[in-house]
Amino acid sequence: MPQVSKYSNSQIEKALNDVLDVLQSQDATIDFSLMILGNATSHILQQIPEEKRAAVLDSFTKALKQSAQQ
Repeated sequence: MPQVSKYSNSQIEKALNDVLDVLQSQDATIDFSLMILGNATSHILQQIPEEKRAAVLDSFTKALKQSAQQ
């Protein structure tokens, strides 16, 4: 069952394009881009209260796997 987002497609696309533009401006390779995005993800996850972090991480991991397999 697809997830319904509280964010519009245009909001998501704009933010994504901004992030990708920064990586492109740095001539980031795939491995460097993944490292930066992974570090950013870790930083964001650290902002979630510890008692909720595992559930959010599980949900994020499932969504990432599903997205990567499409």
